[in-house]
Amino acid sequence: MNKPKEPCCGKWEGPEKMSLSKAAIPIKELSREEIKQEVKTRYDKFAEEGGSAEGCCPLARESTESFALEHGLYSQEDLALIPKLAINLSRGCGNPTSFANIQPGQVVADFGSGGGIDLVLAAHKVGPTGKVIGIDFAPHMIERAKQAMKEAGLSNRVEFILLDIENPQVPDNIADVVISNCVINLCPCKPCVYKQIYEILKPGGHLAISDIVAIGDVNPEILAYFQSIWSGCTGGAIPEDEYFKIVSEAGFSQLKVVARHTLGPKELDEMASCPGKKFSPVFSEEKLAQLQGKIVSTKFAAVKPKE
Repeated sequence: MNKPKEPCCGKWEGPEKMSLSKAAIPIKELSREEIKQEVKTRYDKFAEEGGSAEGCCPLARESTESFALEHGLYSQEDLALIPKLAINLSRGCGNPTSFANIQPGQVVADFGSGGGIDLVLAAHKVGPTGKVIGIDFAPHMIERAKQAMKEAGLSNRVEFILLDIENPQVPDNIADVVISNCVINLCPCKPCVYKQIYEILKPGGHLAISDIVAIGDVNPEILAYFQSIWSGCTGGAIPEDEYFKIVSEAGFSQLKVVARHTLGPKELDEMASCPGKKFSPVFSEEKLAQLQGKIVSTKFAAVKPKE
């Protein structure tokens, strides 16, 4: 079996202040733990206020549903199943349930489950004999997702775990499928996350991920600037080839890119402001313009080999 390599974490042996991209100059402002606390605070406060931030990631608009339809994130049929609360809190860059091949009776874990939009869809797919597990480290997000699942009539199909997805401490080999939607880019130790995903999956299980990455020739100083303030979903965006190397080194095989979408100017601004301008650091519009055409939402699947 292709066994996973030991990543940078659980035991953190790297420098306290670190560079998250091989191409980027070292980050000086934020340590790994400071980044995690900053992200947690932003999203927890956003959830506490019920998703009322103006202008954020692709679903956060007055015309939330029409935007989602326009960009193919969720169908009208999907949106009809989802409570408004979960839609308002959604900060995704795709719909991993649409290509996760979830089957009735399966166990599905959502890493960074947020307000529960993908949990609702996954719970419908697994049916009454299946189960979904929502893992998030923001307490108010968990509470909102519980409310959304209750409104959807699906509380009996879900378990919530309030933990950091870099080290969720859940049993090994319990999930058939792992999904995640625009969350892992926020994590300073991506190898840690993929180690945990590998461990929670059953042999032969698979992942379906939507996330934000960089492509092409990106000025390393620009990447370093956004990393230094960990700005929205651009702060943790690393080159796609580096990202996929992390996935492969965690032990996964059969990695397949399902789709890519290059962010337009407004989408890029929204992603850099996630979860909303009210909660995120002010950034240079001039520097953001230099990322235009170089930040993409990528959707991919991969398999944990059978033993």
